[in-house]
Amino acid sequence: MLWYKAWLETRWRMALIAAVLAFVLFQVATHSQKSMDGVAMLTSLQFMWMIIPLSMAGSGVRTENPFRAAKGIQGSIYYTMSLPVSRLQLLAVRAGVGLAETGLLIAVGIGMAAAAFPAVRMIPVNEAASYVMTIFVCGLSGFGISTLYATFLDQQWQAMASMLTFFLARGTIFGLDGARWSRFDFFRVMGEASPLVTHGMPWVAMGVSLIVAAICFAGAVKVEEARQY
Repeated sequence: MLWYKAWLETRWRMALIAAVLAFVLFQVATHSQKSMDGVAMLTSLQFMWMIIPLSMAGSGVRTENPFRAAKGIQGSIYYTMSLPVSRLQLLAVRAGVGLAETGLLIAVGIGMAAAAFPAVRMIPVNEAASYVMTIFVCGLSGFGISTLYATFLDQQWQAMASMLTFFLARGTIFGLDGARWSRFDFFRVMGEASPLVTHGMPWVAMGVSLIVAAICFAGAVKVEEARQY
């Protein structure tokens, strides 16, 4: 039941992100040559790959249908809180649904790109798989940040605050000495340093992303358990 309820409350957000992804791909296809290199095509979506997990992160126990939330209707929150489940279980289910939706959106994005650009279909399967794994794992850092914010911010502000925090933190940490910290930069490996370019897996950057995600999720659990509703 919890999985189905989480899906009902996040499906419109997922549809919106899919529409934005389609629009971005349409713009790229319109303003570039159809013969555009497949690697360049996929790496040009670097920002979109991070926006997906930032937007699809689980929203704690306060997930609402976006249309109901916009009207200030929050009955679903109290119904959810009355269910015989722990807050940890509820948060884990929300995050699990968000991760599944994130993976699906990434697959949809790759499929759209392959349909729009024949060159994308020429990328070897093993390199494409490495690239998908990289953007998913490195996107977990943004997913964790957004999940943490979801425990105390309204959904209208969650994604925006998460994006601002992610890009400001990245600009501060990796912008000071890019050459020194480049191998830890889990955003860079989605673009110009992706496996499609380096032909190798960015294990260090992926590990840093997993650590950030784990810390943020642990913080989200603490906030949820301490919060009074």
